[in-house]
Amino acid sequence: MKLQTSIKPRMDGTVIVEGKDGQSYTFVQDDAGDLTGDIGHEETVAHLLAGGLFYPADPADFEAAVALAATANPPAEPEPEAEKEDDADMTALPIEGNTPPSTNPPRKAE
Repeated sequence: MKLQTSIKPRMDGTVIVEGKDGQSYTFVQDDAGDLTGDIGHEETVAHLLAGGLFYPADPADFEAAVALAATANPPAEPEPEAEKEDDADMTALPIEGNTPPSTNPPRKAE
């Protein structure tokens, strides 16, 4: 799928992405000035689309892109109550409260 990106390019005018398949994909400016690149690996396309900084270059691919992005970030299942972390103890002393007093005399105000 041909994708475009909104990432600011490097000094040489390109954006390089490491794909999920281990290949590097380079986005270069097309005739319209958009950074575009062809990605043939479906898992990489899904991952990039889900990140929000890449989008299909061809409007006809938008529906397929939405479906691919949804597979990259499936809805998270709620965490069971027993495994949730406890909230912080709001009655605890601040970290400084456990610091021993200093033996240095206080400084005089100038």
